[in-house]
Amino acid sequence: MPAHNLPYRPNVGIVVFNADGLVLVGERLDNPGAWQYPQGGVDAGEDFDAAARRELHEETGIKNADFIATTKDLLYYDFPPDLIIPGLTDRYAGQMQRWFLAYWNHPADEADLKTHTQEFARVQFMPMADATNQIVPFKRNIYEQLEREFLPLMHAHLRR
Repeated sequence: MPAHNLPYRPNVGIVVFNADGLVLVGERLDNPGAWQYPQGGVDAGEDFDAAARRELHEETGIKNADFIATTKDLLYYDFPPDLIIPGLTDRYAGQMQRWFLAYWNHPADEADLKTHTQEFARVQFMPMADATNQIVPFKRNIYEQLEREFLPLMHAHLRR
């Protein structure tokens, strides 16, 4: 079946920021040098909010983040035709995502990357623009949208 006839996989992503206005990104274990925000699929019967909290905990061990906002709309991206991930790219055209903004003011090394199946080799905080500039091209529009929506909210939260 051509990809354009496939559905989009429900997915969540979490932008975690700290008191310095930096965002938490993880270096993918399966792709050294590739950094991204925590994200993952929504289980059957699970709502986006529960999925975001579960995914953040599974990927980083973080349970005590303050969730403060979500994207206004679902954001979509298509998988590139040459990307092959069995059980994913053969079943879905891409992902439809609800993104969450969360505040967590702890050192990155307090993240526990082995809470669940480990996906990140390490995590670190960096400026949001750096995360956007280094993300894989097929996700760049999503990260640019996240900057537009979440940076003002981050600054407002930090001014309180």
